[in-house]
Amino acid sequence: MLGAQVGSFFGVCIHRLPGGESVVWPRSHCPKCKAMLGPAELVPVLSYILLRGRCRHCGERISLFYPAMEVGVGLIFLLIVMGRGATVGTFNYLVLASLVVVAAGIDLGHGVIPDRLTLPWMVVGVAAGALGGLREVAMRMVGLFACGGLVFLIALLSRGGMGGGDVKLMALVGSFLGPWGGLASFMIACFIGAAVGIALMAAGLKRRKDEIPFGPFIAAGAIIVCISGTWVIRLVFPWLGQVGF
Repeated sequence: MLGAQVGSFFGVCIHRLPGGESVVWPRSHCPKCKAMLGPAELVPVLSYILLRGRCRHCGERISLFYPAMEVGVGLIFLLIVMGRGATVGTFNYLVLASLVVVAAGIDLGHGVIPDRLTLPWMVVGVAAGALGGLREVAMRMVGLFACGGLVFLIALLSRGGMGGGDVKLMALVGSFLGPWGGLASFMIACFIGAAVGIALMAAGLKRRKDEIPFGPFIAAGAIIVCISGTWVIRLVFPWLGQVGF
């Protein structure tokens, strides 16, 4: 339920952040008639069903994007808590999953990843490591530079195959998951991205040189690691099990 409510807010963030708008003011409103939405119209999923997918004031169809975000984020939160347990440490993964979901939505719709979602939160990710001691802080610092540096190097070598937003998003992931969790996320992202790219080309929807935003794949990789924990990291890097990871 909490995830669904947060997902509703994320829909607002994805809609407003690219234009530099405030995510808290003005209140949520119909994009067509501008009527302010009351509490009963903001209940995740249920309000969409009761309103039959249309604005109560003008009858404009409500995009399926909003209930999909609510259900999707609700499921992500549920799976993370089921996989990690209801602990203080789990909050770390919920925060990261939240950030990458918003980044993926904006990248998919606008082709950019705002610095407001990455730069300040990198500091938060590293600082949150203090809950696990100085070693954890150091590992998160390493993760930030290792993951961001890797994608930066790929961006240079590919001459634009990756953007600055991808570099900063991977650095953000590393600041929360450390080097191995961050690099595992990147490997998973590359695998998913390749599979989706091949499928789109096979379906004739994309050509080989067409650009595909990479942010959603980074988000998918990070969320998979957040849900699954160390076993998927060991699956990507089998030798880590031999050193007691």
